[in-house]
Amino acid sequence: LDDGWRFLPRGQNFAWIASTPDAAWARVNLPHTWNAQDPFDDAPSYRRGVGWYRRTLHLSDSLKGKRVFLYFEGANQVADVYVNGAYVCEHRGGYTAFACDVTKQLKFDGGAASENLLAVKVDNSQNPFIPPLSVGYALYGGLYRDVWLLATDAVHFEVTDHASPGVFVSTPSVSRERGEVRVRGTVVNDSTAAAAVVVQSTVTDAAGRVVSEGRRELRVGAGAKGAFELSLPRVVRPHLWSPEDPYLYSVTTEVRAGERLLDRKVVPLGFRWFRFDPERGFFLNGEKLQLKGTNRHQDYEGLGSALSDAQHVRDLEWIKQMGANFVRLAHYPQDPAVLAAADRLGLLIWEESPVVNYITVDERFTENAEEMLRDMIRQGYNHPSVIMWGIMNEVFLWSPEGARIREQNDTTYMRQVRDFAAKLNALVRAEDPTRYTTMAIHGSKDYDRAGVAEITQVLGVNEYSGWYSGTFEGFGRTLDRRHEEHPEQVIFVSEYGAGSDDRVNSTRPERFDFSGQWQQAFHESYLRQIEARPWLAGTAIWNEFDFSQPETGGSIPYENQKGMLTWDRKPKDVYYLYKANWNPAPMVHVASRDWTHRAGIGPAPVTQPVKVYSNLDRVELFVNGRSLGAKAPDDVHAAVWRVPFTPGDNVVVARGEKGGREYSDRVTIHFRVVPADLRADTAFRALGVNVGSLAQVTDRTGEVWMGDQPYHPGSYGYVGGEAAIFNKDIPITGTSLEPLYFSYRQGLRAYRFDVPDGDYVVQLRFAEPTEDEPGARVFDVSVNGRRVLEGVDLAARSGQARATDISIAAHAGEGRGLTISFDPEKGVPVLNAIRVRRAEP
Repeated sequence: LDDGWRFLPRGQNFAWIASTPDAAWARVNLPHTWNAQDPFDDAPSYRRGVGWYRRTLHLSDSLKGKRVFLYFEGANQVADVYVNGAYVCEHRGGYTAFACDVTKQLKFDGGAASENLLAVKVDNSQNPFIPPLSVGYALYGGLYRDVWLLATDAVHFEVTDHASPGVFVSTPSVSRERGEVRVRGTVVNDSTAAAAVVVQSTVTDAAGRVVSEGRRELRVGAGAKGAFELSLPRVVRPHLWSPEDPYLYSVTTEVRAGERLLDRKVVPLGFRWFRFDPERGFFLNGEKLQLKGTNRHQDYEGLGSALSDAQHVRDLEWIKQMGANFVRLAHYPQDPAVLAAADRLGLLIWEESPVVNYITVDERFTENAEEMLRDMIRQGYNHPSVIMWGIMNEVFLWSPEGARIREQNDTTYMRQVRDFAAKLNALVRAEDPTRYTTMAIHGSKDYDRAGVAEITQVLGVNEYSGWYSGTFEGFGRTLDRRHEEHPEQVIFVSEYGAGSDDRVNSTRPERFDFSGQWQQAFHESYLRQIEARPWLAGTAIWNEFDFSQPETGGSIPYENQKGMLTWDRKPKDVYYLYKANWNPAPMVHVASRDWTHRAGIGPAPVTQPVKVYSNLDRVELFVNGRSLGAKAPDDVHAAVWRVPFTPGDNVVVARGEKGGREYSDRVTIHFRVVPADLRADTAFRALGVNVGSLAQVTDRTGEVWMGDQPYHPGSYGYVGGEAAIFNKDIPITGTSLEPLYFSYRQGLRAYRFDVPDGDYVVQLRFAEPTEDEPGARVFDVSVNGRRVLEGVDLAARSGQARATDISIAAHAGEGRGLTISFDPEKGVPVLNAIRVRRAEP
């Protein structure tokens, strides 16, 4: 029922909603969210509240006598469902499916009188009793997954058991010689008479051949339920399921009364067995398998969370093509199409409950968290791709009052969290003892102090050494220390990553500069460290795709930039690092797709590094048709050449061979040479500088803003001051070129450009980094000794973290160039970016 809906972003009372004319409602199709855009504008926060959906439904007379259900794959986060004015059900939790029996509320009178009015109130307001409480991603409101109308016989498999299939298939014992299959479920008799039925399950292979079947008789009383369980004959020499060979059988379970088919369920079946070992890692089907994985958030630029099934599937295909064999679905259960695709593609899954950052110590919160876990497990139970159920993520990151903290001091709260975690862990073990329990923790000792880290069977560690703080090598030291102190724990690296922005690139990358080169260096180092620790159960990159993060800053506000692909699914160069290491298919990639406009200080040619990722034995690099020689890629399948760039377009081609076949990649890099002596550049037009950072920034016109440097005669650069960056949690507003404002130089005395004599326009770019009160930072600006700006107070002019651009006319004469001086009145001056251009004649 995805088409023909109307949406109204207000209203509390159903009677008012039902009487509001169609003209007041927007026409929408599902999936739909009302937050596709507003979390990412410069207005504080985004709309969290009530939205109403309604549509009419005409039902065929053929459905008379059937049981009819509405099945919602997901509504964020509280949904109340009405049919013809009658309230039929509520669901709490934004990431799992739910089903409502609407049989008694429907009309089958024929003609216009049979119009049925469906209405759904959806509320994504903050609720202290519904996880998640605090998240690093947008809580998109709406009916953002598919909605179905289901019709069954009066005798049918259960539909409303946590919206599960009503039939559950497991493999109690699997080996290469034989596989056991157990089928259990519940038959519901909604008729007025007892029913004698037969339940039959049939296992068929991928070619449709029957390989096992069993049946049992069942008598179900009127208005009652009957549970059944079948142990089917063993399947001899089963074709095992694995990431390399994701072979699927099908289990078809039918309920019949005599020859009449009443209901049928078809679920996937994969024969596999697995285990985790604290010293040896993960084993699948008796063989060690390195779990090489990533995390996935479900949103997409411009769509929010309202993706089609095809888009969900394409995401998993991107992951599989990268060579991964594992996905953590962070931090919530995802669309049913995701698990189905994982089964088919061969991706092992960690599915996770949305308990994130902290909890509310209250029975209502616990009950909702437990219901979400049951939903997740029962809905995902039949998928062979699932190997772990996650119960929470970084739950000590925030205080019980909802504030981010470094250390928990409330020992009572810590004990309550431990009891809560133990309760959830026990629930999962009772629901599904065939899979492992897990949780993810951040780098805090609180989890060990409280005893939380010892609860689940697998412990996920989120580690970002070399990004938020520390060095790359801190990653391995952290893991080694935990392994030594807790040798009994199965350790999984559940998150690791560094952010990037394709507008930011550097030959001298720095931590937290958002350059693609730092991200590449980060992942290259981590790959080496992971390889050196075979006891790790597995690893998962944070994240496969950039995703929404409305309360964050960085070079792209409101977005987490650590993806292997951009938010609109464009692969970054680092994606091909993993493809070269994880996917055995021969490949070559010139890792400069994110840096096709470069600049450097001359004279020409200017030499800069170009990296190639390849899993071939040798790769040869050609620039403008000339070979720079062949190299063997290193241990992480990377090779680097020093390339002499000339002004204009440079065609870079990498080639290699395997099995008599050539593989190649080609990229054109436009290069600008900035003369070492600007005074000699009679053709000088403009020069911009990304102040406070060594990285270059390329704007959407292709202009390259140079990295910062100290002044030396003949060139450009700063005089005095120190480099700094914005607080990562503060978004910079008022611009589409945020990287130029993210870094800055504070306390500088001057910025100099030794440009040729002439008239110029100097553009100063500011964003107040720390002060929110006027008067805290005030300074003057002079050009060649002439004061041009007096009493610059950024907080008073624009407020904190808002881009402020000021252009001033200037003249360079007598070979002196331009000296832009910054004189403090109070506090210290700051400058985020500067650009000098020739004045128009």
